[in-house]
Amino acid sequence: MKLFYEWGTKQLKKDGEELCGDNIAVARHADSVTLALSDGLGSGVKANILSILTTRIVMHLMENELSLNEVVETLSQTLPVCKVRKLAYSTFAIGQFFSDGRARVVEFDTPSVIVLRQRKSLPLPSEERVIGGRTIREIELEPKLGDWIIFISDGVVNAGIGGLYPLGWGWEQIVRYLEEHSHPELTSGELAKKLAQAVWELYCGKPGDDVSVAVIKARHKILANVLTGAPLDRATDEEVVRRFLKRPGYLIVCGGTTAKIVARSLGNKSFEVDLDTMQPDVPPLAHLEGIDLTTEGILTLTKTYDMLRGGADRENVKYQTDGASSLVRLCLEADHIHFMVGQSINPGHQNPDLPRELGMKLAAVREIADELRKRDKEVTMETV
Repeated sequence: MKLFYEWGTKQLKKDGEELCGDNIAVARHADSVTLALSDGLGSGVKANILSILTTRIVMHLMENELSLNEVVETLSQTLPVCKVRKLAYSTFAIGQFFSDGRARVVEFDTPSVIVLRQRKSLPLPSEERVIGGRTIREIELEPKLGDWIIFISDGVVNAGIGGLYPLGWGWEQIVRYLEEHSHPELTSGELAKKLAQAVWELYCGKPGDDVSVAVIKARHKILANVLTGAPLDRATDEEVVRRFLKRPGYLIVCGGTTAKIVARSLGNKSFEVDLDTMQPDVPPLAHLEGIDLTTEGILTLTKTYDMLRGGADRENVKYQTDGASSLVRLCLEADHIHFMVGQSINPGHQNPDLPRELGMKLAAVREIADELRKRDKEVTMETV
């Protein structure tokens, strides 16, 4: 099975600065993920501009299918060198991770990438080459399911300097920390946040350098499927449900009528409404055997959109049991969400006294899809 690469990032700006002098860019392509981390010389606005310039050049060239060698050569020819300090105006690390289990990292004057497998650091043989007058370190990887790949900037290595760690936290100490804290159930974003918090504490809340953490986690893709609304042609009910049930991943049904159709197709299995999950603005959940989540329709979908638009994340819906929070939680956990939207009109929704959005089910789903795409989710949709 192909690997799916989840990523998470966290940055801290140097104390007293308004902008972070590091920059991280990540992009997903058809069969790969590209990550670039750049550390601009110094701090503040100038460093910020130089690091952004570096990552943008990388992403633009990678989008145009240039090889990593060509990208590095272009950066070497493009980025200036400080005449006084004889240092590059920005350093960088670039990683390209393929779904078939191949990966390659190139680093220029940055802390080496850390790879953890089963919570143990892997030795990473590297090769040094001079490209465009700069010494580049190349590392070939073969990521496995469950591996963590962590990129850090100098600000992480230097944490605690002059205090708890007179010479800074150091790469080896960072590796030990990650080995202890890389629990398999964590997301990449959670591990990045955890490491950055440790750095923040070592700096006593006043970072002496810009801090960047970028975490890649290799895992299986998580799928979710949402069926909402009765099919336009009642004669296709069973066929639509059959296709829905065959889809891999979470199965979610939104709408009472839709749930009844699914229950009937499953052999007239009854479903129970859980009144304990009712909220003033969200109808209760139901339990239907073989379905991971069963909610009411348009009111729940509208509330789901409102929550996503308001910035809801996995953490603030983690312990909520209502239908909208449950739908948000599964959609945010999934990497690919597929919506099957029935086009049959519920006569009850044509009552002019009901909120206008009740007649806008497809529009609500489209709005949810837009919000999910903003969070780097893959979303597909079909009408039935």
